[in-house]
Amino acid sequence: MKRIIALLSLVLSLGTAALVEFHTGKTLETDELIFEESGILTDEDTFARAEIKHIVFTLEGGRETGAVSTDEDVNKLLEMARDAYSRFPDSKGILLVDDGRNTLHEDRTRNYSYRMAYLVLSEARKDIGTFRHYYKEGDNEVKIHFARLIKPDGRVIELDPASIRIESPPREDIVFFGKTKWITFTLPGVEIGDIVEYSYENIRFNPWNKDFFSAGYFFQGEDPYIFSRLIVDVPASEYIKWKIYNAPDGMISSSEETKGNRKIYTWISKDAPPYVTEPNSPPIGDFVPRVDVTNLESWDPLFDWYASFEEERIKVTPQIQTLVDSLTRGTETKDDTVAVIYHWLQQNIRYISIKGGAASGVSGHPAQFTLERGFGDCSDKSILFAALLEAAGIDCDPVSLGTNDDYEMLDPEMPSTYGNHAINKVFFSDTSFYLDATGGDFGGFARYPSFDAHDQGVYAVNSRKREIEIIPLRSPEHELRHYNLDMEIDTEGNLIINYQSFYEGDYETTLRYYWNYFSREEDRRLSFEQMIKRTSPDAVLLDYELINVDHLSKPFSIKMSYKVPGWVKF
Repeated sequence: MKRIIALLSLVLSLGTAALVEFHTGKTLETDELIFEESGILTDEDTFARAEIKHIVFTLEGGRETGAVSTDEDVNKLLEMARDAYSRFPDSKGILLVDDGRNTLHEDRTRNYSYRMAYLVLSEARKDIGTFRHYYKEGDNEVKIHFARLIKPDGRVIELDPASIRIESPPREDIVFFGKTKWITFTLPGVEIGDIVEYSYENIRFNPWNKDFFSAGYFFQGEDPYIFSRLIVDVPASEYIKWKIYNAPDGMISSSEETKGNRKIYTWISKDAPPYVTEPNSPPIGDFVPRVDVTNLESWDPLFDWYASFEEERIKVTPQIQTLVDSLTRGTETKDDTVAVIYHWLQQNIRYISIKGGAASGVSGHPAQFTLERGFGDCSDKSILFAALLEAAGIDCDPVSLGTNDDYEMLDPEMPSTYGNHAINKVFFSDTSFYLDATGGDFGGFARYPSFDAHDQGVYAVNSRKREIEIIPLRSPEHELRHYNLDMEIDTEGNLIINYQSFYEGDYETTLRYYWNYFSREEDRRLSFEQMIKRTSPDAVLLDYELINVDHLSKPFSIKMSYKVPGWVKF
């Protein structure tokens, strides 16, 4: 690299001009051209290398002296693809180049740039030609450097910049309002044997907290890869701690170097097979090779930051106190008090997420705000629940966690803005326990003291108490399903079945949700008829009852009677 820089500097100093051609079709003539690790400097601006397609050098009089391509050579990619296919012929696709770079600047803004080259080997992988990335107005922006198709015969089809779209799609799983938008494009005509290549940059100019920096990278996926790299580029004075997980010895190489006032950390892995997907497997971060990076020496800065938001938002207002007094009138124990508030919050505060900035995103809206509007997400509800219990004289903290179905296990040695969910820890004088008042768009149906199994067996970060601990798994009896069936044969040979079932834990929660969703009597009857038809196609429903389906504080039970005609022939 140093030789190239020296040569180009010499050529320009001898009266050479340069014509810079970008992937967008734009061109720029310049008399100054400086190559740096971070990009290419001209007399007008600084550009990322990936934005530039070609640079043509000309002497005075217009004679071309040569051209430099800033892309990987097409022939090199095609050769890499042929070699990769010979090693992984049964793959649906192969990731040829997987190259990410996180940069932290002196002003604490940061950006992530990424380049990918992917060999398509199946119909199932043609959708790799569609790119979609979110950004948040006022927070970050996403720039597409280039995108192209490389055909097996070497033809190159560039992305038409006019086809790049900005979208604001709805969230299908929840009701969500925010400033998030999507930038998306599709490379048309992707065929088996093509190489899809693109590069983009995510520029975060307004991070929620400029003091915190982290990076992470997975070094295995559902498809094999040939070359995978993560680079972290930070000021030389920046404290950095990193850790490799789940990687066999020698799989991931690492290096550190200082260049001027910058420190560069690099991790590289090559020629990795895919992981094999399995039903009900843990989150992939728990078993695939990965690297985590943080600039935090301890959890204290995060505890301070989170707790400052939480303390400000967990305020007992007159309206909150009046509500709690009315709810708990007549309760005799602390368990009764917590239960009635827990059930009320699940049933009366809908799940709708509205996020505007760091405060609401990190710790939720103020308790009074959520109560007045009657909706909120998990962080909003955890704040309100803490305030409601405080009004009842019970200590309660919001905690953050990563659910065991979707998030890798926290490493307490690597402080980070961890988690995808917020619940609560409740404290009595002689014990403490966790509850999740989130529920869903149609309400929550967890009967005290049950809470979602996805919250269990993972770390909880409690900023107010400055502690990190594992949420224990509830004992098996808390997930009990009990079925009673009394069967008799009548005088006509019909089988009469009297059925009743009882539940605890997640299954009870799920069934209560189901039967509240199907609230019309004709829908319920149809569901029961479908249930018994799975026993026998000739089964006839006699009677059914949903016990305590509308009373969250009481155990839910299903009761029904049905017969199977002619079960015994006399």
